[in-house]
Amino acid sequence: MMNKSNILIVTAIVMAIGTAFLGPQSALAQYSGGEQVGGSSLEEQLKLAQEKLQIAGQEGAYGSGTSMVTGDVNQTMIFIGILVAIFGGVAAAFFLMSRSRTRKEAAKY
Repeated sequence: MMNKSNILIVTAIVMAIGTAFLGPQSALAQYSGGEQVGGSSLEEQLKLAQEKLQIAGQEGAYGSGTSMVTGDVNQTMIFIGILVAIFGGVAAAFFLMSRSRTRKEAAKY
């Protein structure tokens, strides 16, 4: 069992690693000044975005357009089977670990 100082050390290490990966990142703006981005102007991109919103608001235009149910059923079943195997394996491992340990009596005070 870990004592309190070990838990604090492990927590500090995890936080340092997390800061190293997540801390120094900076966001880059998509638009800069009046320059063109990707060969099209800001006005053209705004017009395209408005058209996308109009199309997305139409009847039957829900989601990203890739259906998990009505598309390729074989691929969906394979995906579900893989998920069941992974999570089932983890659950079975935890169950077997809990059953294989010997139980100790609680200390009586």
